[in-house]
Amino acid sequence: MARLDDLKNSPLFHDVPDEALQEALRVITERRYLPGQVILEQDAEGEALHLITSGVVRVSRISLGSRERVMGDVYSPGVIGETAVLGGGERSATVRAQTDVTTLMLYRTHFQQILRRHPQVLWNLSAMLVRRVTFLNDELIAFGLNTEAALSHVFLSLYRQRLAAGVVNPEVLPLSTQDIMARISSSRETVSRVMRKLDAARLLTYTSAQVTLIDPAALEHVTLDEADSSAD
Repeated sequence: MARLDDLKNSPLFHDVPDEALQEALRVITERRYLPGQVILEQDAEGEALHLITSGVVRVSRISLGSRERVMGDVYSPGVIGETAVLGGGERSATVRAQTDVTTLMLYRTHFQQILRRHPQVLWNLSAMLVRRVTFLNDELIAFGLNTEAALSHVFLSLYRQRLAAGVVNPEVLPLSTQDIMARISSSRETVSRVMRKLDAARLLTYTSAQVTLIDPAALEHVTLDEADSSAD
């Protein structure tokens, strides 16, 4: 029953017929990972996707010049690895466990069969991909403005993820200075300067290991204000 409940909680299997759940239940494989363990590796063949049933993972990508860029975190219930499974190619990023993580692994051949037989699963998948594209568009806009807008976007996105996942104290973000640098591809000096500015504005406080949002709603207006001034 536990696995069936995990499937029902997954955005991929939301509101699907019982037959689809039972079919998936027969072919999924549970996997467990320790903090720091690689779940998916960039450039490896993508034979399966994972439904995250507990824990948090971090997605990162090595780009030109062997520079690592952290793309973000995924909380349960989330889905990882579906892009390579759909495209039949290699993994576009590395996914590493941040905490103890449990997933339900679903191989491409089984996933294709479920998609053909149960259109609602395909509809859910499409909705997930649309949300991801919208998020990436918002990120491109924020990152194209300046570091202040980029940081606001990163902090608010993580806060909303933690809020939706039911994390205790979602406003306390587990981000070190190094983590922030890796997320926005900026220097330590630039990150420190902008963090001091946001701290002085009483929008957040921070230490070397975490960021605590004081007023998420006001922080959202930082991005909006920057967008408005950019349009003038």
